[in-house]
Amino acid sequence: MWLKRFTDYLFQHRWQALLLTFVSTFIPVIGIIGILIAALVTLVKGVVEGAIFTFAAILPYLITSALSSSSEVAPPLVAWAAIGVAVLSNVLTWVFAVMLRRQSSFSQILQIAALCGVLVISIIHLIYPDVATWWGNQLQSYYHQAAAIAPDVLKPPLSPSAANETQLESINITKHYATGLMIAAIIFNAILQLIVARWWQAIVFNPGNLRVELRSIRLSQLAGILFIVSLVFSYLGNSVVLDIMPILYILFASAGLSLIHYLFGLSYSATKWFWLSALYITLIFTLPVSVLLVAMVALVDVWADVRKRIKKV
Repeated sequence: MWLKRFTDYLFQHRWQALLLTFVSTFIPVIGIIGILIAALVTLVKGVVEGAIFTFAAILPYLITSALSSSSEVAPPLVAWAAIGVAVLSNVLTWVFAVMLRRQSSFSQILQIAALCGVLVISIIHLIYPDVATWWGNQLQSYYHQAAAIAPDVLKPPLSPSAANETQLESINITKHYATGLMIAAIIFNAILQLIVARWWQAIVFNPGNLRVELRSIRLSQLAGILFIVSLVFSYLGNSVVLDIMPILYILFASAGLSLIHYLFGLSYSATKWFWLSALYITLIFTLPVSVLLVAMVALVDVWADVRKRIKKV
């Protein structure tokens, strides 16, 4: 099996593996390989060795950031956001891999990640209450920069006044969720990278174990209460809670998908993969409503504990 041979090569040739981790991060599309190697090393070899490989996966972003800072032309906000998300996601991936190595479950990791995200957003709003206004200005500036760079591509099909009104409305909505969306993107990216690294470890060292772990994600009642209270306050328009909601939606949607996969896994039907694929297609085309519906499934499971009630389909 080529993946096992590749893994054996990485573990037997440390310096070559470090070089591959560093160089691959520079390459678009396959750059994720670097942090996946780092996470795998953390899961298999330990904290310190994983930290060294994680630094090798982060260093290219730091170099790119330094070069961008020294340039005469200031990079747009989206470029800095992409670099920030990548660096913080890689650091979190290492932290989560350490937790997983020390026998934490995916349920615990997801809830701790969400709690940290909620605390960070709360602190940001406490220190800078006008953060939504700042995001509005940044988004407006980015739109003007993008329009200046590619005026033909971004030429609106509507009249200028109608286009400006639509743009302003979109910015006024997005700015209330922007901080939460950034933090949620970091957490989601880190969790996704951790799952792929765990899949790699499971394929090579412990086949089948990951499936059980991912189908067992169930949140605590404390998380359920927090979600219900947050739904109420977001409906009332609380600015801090509005920013927190993207993180809570990701948390509960992940747990909801875990329960859905558990239920499909109980079925012996030959067509279950077809229906699961159809479900995912439906969820994608009904975003963002589907996220709320799947999150509600996880919220019900907090108190119903569906896995205990349903053992066979």
